[in-house]
Amino acid sequence: MLKKIISILLIISGLSTFVVAVYYPVNATTVSFSLKMIFFLLLFTDAVCYFVATWGILKNKKWLFPWTVALLVINILGLIFDDIGAIDITYGIFNFLILVLVIYNHQKN
Repeated sequence: MLKKIISILLIISGLSTFVVAVYYPVNATTVSFSLKMIFFLLLFTDAVCYFVATWGILKNKKWLFPWTVALLVINILGLIFDDIGAIDITYGIFNFLILVLVIYNHQKN
């Protein structure tokens, strides 16, 4: 049951990151095209990593645990280097919740 909850949360994070990856380049009018593509590629890669982490948890791939923790920690620490707003804080808390659940699930197994 816990694996399914973690997987749903990771999928929600991946989908929201993918939406931002598409939305940002379309609506950022003052940023150059090359910078828009860099942001898109970074955010798209982040979204794919969430989906891979979900697959690893569902398939019980223990070798993916450190990579999942690293993904979540990097995204939490990324808040330091961003303009902090309500969405950023919510995203950080959401990632922290997932991180705690992933670590708890790993220790439990």
